[in-house]
Amino acid sequence: MSKFAKRGRSGSGVVTFLDVLGWKGVYDRKQDAIGSLTNLIEGVKTRADGASRGRIVESVEVKSISDTIAIFTFCSDAETVAAIEVHGELCQWLIPESIESEIPVRGATAFGNFEIHDSIFVGKAIDEAASWHEQSDWIGVHLTPSAEYVFETKKSNAAWVKFRPPHKNRLDWEPHCVNWTADWTNRVDETKQIKDKFRRLGPIVPEIAGKFANTLSFIEKMAKLEPVAK
Repeated sequence: MSKFAKRGRSGSGVVTFLDVLGWKGVYDRKQDAIGSLTNLIEGVKTRADGASRGRIVESVEVKSISDTIAIFTFCSDAETVAAIEVHGELCQWLIPESIESEIPVRGATAFGNFEIHDSIFVGKAIDEAASWHEQSDWIGVHLTPSAEYVFETKKSNAAWVKFRPPHKNRLDWEPHCVNWTADWTNRVDETKQIKDKFRRLGPIVPEIAGKFANTLSFIEKMAKLEPVAK
């Protein structure tokens, strides 16, 4: 057996990092939190193959460490936009599902070089996604600069929409964000259900209340962007 570890896969592609808000102390407010998180991860894995089939040569990989979910897609330059769209579509399912499971997530999607081996990740795209998602102050996912600079929406894509995501350092930054409310047919009822879920995530201390308020502001903005029925 060689004393040197086998190298992992490396190349260019798209990376999304997500973590659970309020995971610290989750055992005090929720039973079987690990089971709920495992179901989320398995759900993303199940949807990943179908979302990427026929659009990207490489498969989408989903890994996890503690409460962090990492989604990786190696891709060619020509496949970059498609890969970003796939990550957005996966997050469209993941975000509302995480709220329903009472383990809401926030995240960021980056583009660039990276290397993965089992549960070890390194690279510029890894560092960028990790740094940006830790600064976000809501329940949601947005593109980092590296992904935003290469993402071109020449056609309508329901997964991503321009929005200024709330950040702890109050950046004046308006990238594309995942529109996880795109398929809502009754926004009044859906919003009420979201608020009910937030209430159950209490105690709603000030730092948590801010994240909830920012998320509800996003929901309101998405409603205003919808075309008015004639």
